[in-house]
Amino acid sequence: MKISLQHIRRLNNVAIEQYITSNKNIHGSTVFQGTLYENVVMRELGQKLRMSSLERIGGAHDGGVDITAEWNIAGIEAKMSQVLGAYADHIPKTRSINGVRLTPIINKINQGKELIPLRTLIQCKAFTSAKIAPKELRELAGTFSSLVPDRERDKTIMFMCSPHILTADGVKLINKLRLPLIYLQIGLLQFMAKSNKFDLEGSGHIISYYENEYAMKLLEGCRVAEWLKLHAYNHPY
Repeated sequence: MKISLQHIRRLNNVAIEQYITSNKNIHGSTVFQGTLYENVVMRELGQKLRMSSLERIGGAHDGGVDITAEWNIAGIEAKMSQVLGAYADHIPKTRSINGVRLTPIINKINQGKELIPLRTLIQCKAFTSAKIAPKELRELAGTFSSLVPDRERDKTIMFMCSPHILTADGVKLINKLRLPLIYLQIGLLQFMAKSNKFDLEGSGHIISYYENEYAMKLLEGCRVAEWLKLHAYNHPY
């Protein structure tokens, strides 16, 4: 049986509503806002990027990772090939970026190799006003290095999710990193004072998607940005 995006979204929103209701006495706390944002991020990643096995880690010993997941990038590539046709540009067997050699995932797909889902590590920054600083990005790189051995570098991808756009300095910095990093701008849930409720449908959406140069080479030909732009995730599973 095919499952629609709308059905999955309803299930996610029910879980978010339950969290809001059971924590109504701490709505103003940073802990509540941070956990609420993590739940929204999980909803968006599961529905719109088709991630699975999403698990919120959180806590003092999370090692800098808030959420873990598995990402079946081959499924997105297959759908985009149906929608847009086969990727026309030639992609070399290997690419070199920042002194590191990698094999673009699409080459493995085209060779018919069984592709296991990418291990995905997600960090959420639910800042209401402050933009992501270079310090946070450097710490994120340290987190990746501590959790992912070099041999697993191309099987693991790091996400940073924030309500804010990435600054020009931030773009320069993440493009120098020797790891696949995707910066995902996801809005905060907005509180509607008149109804005394959070706007689950009209807010908390993916706003922008940015692959650093390493991730761009690794995911070349998979066309994730186009997937989001065309709302291809609206097709049933």
